[in-house]
Amino acid sequence: MIVIDSDECGVCEDCIDVCPNEAIEKRAFTIIVNAELCDDCEECIEVCPTGAIYEED
Repeated sequence: MIVIDSDECGVCEDCIDVCPNEAIEKRAFTIIVNAELCDDCEECIEVCPTGAIYEED
């Protein structure tokens, strides 16, 4: 499961742009992952400039 640490996230939206499943969205001043749409491809992890996105077991 992909997790975004909101304390580390700079809300740059790079992860939204690369997500092939449109599983990541911006709500208010935070980024969230829709677990039902996410297939754990990890493309968002690769582009995150702050390292705020990671995979949790």
